[in-house]
Amino acid sequence: MSVRQRRGRQWFFRTVVRLPDGRRERIFGVPKTFGLPNTKIGAQEAERRAIERTLKDGEPPTTRKEVPTFKEWFLGRFWKEWVVGHRNKPSETESKESIFRVHLEPFLGTRRLDEIGHAEVAQLRASLVERKLSDKRINNILAVLSKALRYAEEAELVEKPPRVRLYRVEKPEIEAWSFAEYGSILGAARTHEPTWYVAALLAGDAGLRIGEIRALDWDRDVDLVGRTVTVNVQIRHGEVGTPKGRTRRTVPMTARLWQALKSAPTIRHGYVVRNLDGTPMRDPQTSHATYRICRAAGLPERGWHVLRHSFGTHAALFGVNPWALMDWMGHKRIDETMLYVHFAGAHTRPIPDDVLAAGASESDPNRRVLAMLGTRGTHVAPAERERPNYRES
Repeated sequence: MSVRQRRGRQWFFRTVVRLPDGRRERIFGVPKTFGLPNTKIGAQEAERRAIERTLKDGEPPTTRKEVPTFKEWFLGRFWKEWVVGHRNKPSETESKESIFRVHLEPFLGTRRLDEIGHAEVAQLRASLVERKLSDKRINNILAVLSKALRYAEEAELVEKPPRVRLYRVEKPEIEAWSFAEYGSILGAARTHEPTWYVAALLAGDAGLRIGEIRALDWDRDVDLVGRTVTVNVQIRHGEVGTPKGRTRRTVPMTARLWQALKSAPTIRHGYVVRNLDGTPMRDPQTSHATYRICRAAGLPERGWHVLRHSFGTHAALFGVNPWALMDWMGHKRIDETMLYVHFAGAHTRPIPDDVLAAGASESDPNRRVLAMLGTRGTHVAPAERERPNYRES
């Protein structure tokens, strides 16, 4: 149908006229151009007049915008105005560039934006499924495509982009160390090197992400008097940026973390976790360190995020106020925090007596939880690790 209504407001026509010389001319217009009312009948009359005019002089009533290919659009205006203009984080920029280069460009790069419809999106989705990508990965790819097409609509390059539907994906179950395993990790880290012991505590006793640990600065972020650490920035792939969620937060220290920072052998200036020359740790350095610590503790190799998950899960098990935990972990939405609360409720474990005793001496709810968090893992030797652990249902 050549006469349509745009989102319940403006009537318009769009059609193709075959000229006497055999050429095809695409025409587009609205009733207002011809002094007609904004109604369906007005649009039909405007279309009739436009066809007559086009056949008479071969000139369309309106000038059609040149529609770029998806590659030209993505690497051109979309990248400059959306990715750069919206100040996407380095991790987001890297992800979009990779998704375009590996998945979108080979399939859609040479197509004009107005040639990408529901069929093309469905074909792309099918090709991703055939490559046996996970539903989450497919959703990430389709989300980038959807943003690019929706912004093309805002820029008035396409009339209406195809709807890009995502798969319903259940969040994976949280992976966390048990109390005894956490104690083994701390013991192995302390033996490995004092710096890594501090790093393990920043992740497991304060819930910091590894990028935030790499960027933690003595002068700016560590308050040994107030016993807090403040997360201002993170370092990922050597680039300094805002923390995930762009949220600055302050986390109280456990007594164990406070003592470890006080006893740190490095001069209290510059990065807390750093190389000998004062430069920040690189991503592979920290990744390999946690694997070595896990092996030394006799545990499966896991990343730093498992220590952060252990912090959130154990705090929820100790009855922390979810809103306080949300602030400590830097979540943007409470439903992210509630994942830890629900998981702890579904995987209850007996709390050791010494951990309960540490909390019993505190009347303030947050201080009680911090006291209990700072006592985990001190009651069991590494050889007495318990099974099953939190990763098992």
